[in-house]
Amino acid sequence: MKIDHCDFPNDLLYDIANGTWGHLSSGKMRVGITSLLSWSAGRFSAVTFKGVGTILKRGQVAGSIEGPRHFDVVRAPVSGTVAQTNESLLTDPVLLNKDPYGSGWFVEFEMSSPEELSFLRRLPNAEEEVVSRLRELRVHCFAEFPDHDMFEIGVECSAVLVRLNELMDRNPSGTVVHIVSDDATAPVEIVRWSDQTGNAVLESRREGSLYHLVTKKT
Repeated sequence: MKIDHCDFPNDLLYDIANGTWGHLSSGKMRVGITSLLSWSAGRFSAVTFKGVGTILKRGQVAGSIEGPRHFDVVRAPVSGTVAQTNESLLTDPVLLNKDPYGSGWFVEFEMSSPEELSFLRRLPNAEEEVVSRLRELRVHCFAEFPDHDMFEIGVECSAVLVRLNELMDRNPSGTVVHIVSDDATAPVEIVRWSDQTGNAVLESRREGSLYHLVTKKT
């Protein structure tokens, strides 16, 4: 489900305070980070894990994640033994931002204390708690995690679109750009730009006096 524009799949268990999710399968729990962490730290640049075979109690550190604005740890939502780590994150940590509930999963545990599942929360029952944490951390989620941000305050939209075209020309297909503008014509102009270039507008949203435009090179 979407909560304040952020993804929180209904079929997972959540340790909301620590920003992690868990998925059960045959006595194992696959664990990853939620939108609370994936959107608050910026683009992740480094990951570490506890080794396979490490025994952890609930709440102990299973690894670390580092971005330009944030360093944090990933805590075990249940007690158990580390059975597998997602080695692809070592070379492509941005998967934590781009696909935190899929290819960006973090570790897998052999659970040792199934009764600890009672400490985890399910949605939609925990929606109010999630909303509270999102606002406490000032998390803003968009349609896709951007590869680039353009903060264009006080700049006419026509000039912004010139810069956007230059940025798109330098980057491959699939590149996502988040534009922040205070030009009231921005939502209309970005649609016109999309029609002219064939690139996609994934989201157009107003928050206060600012417009957030998320585009993708197709």
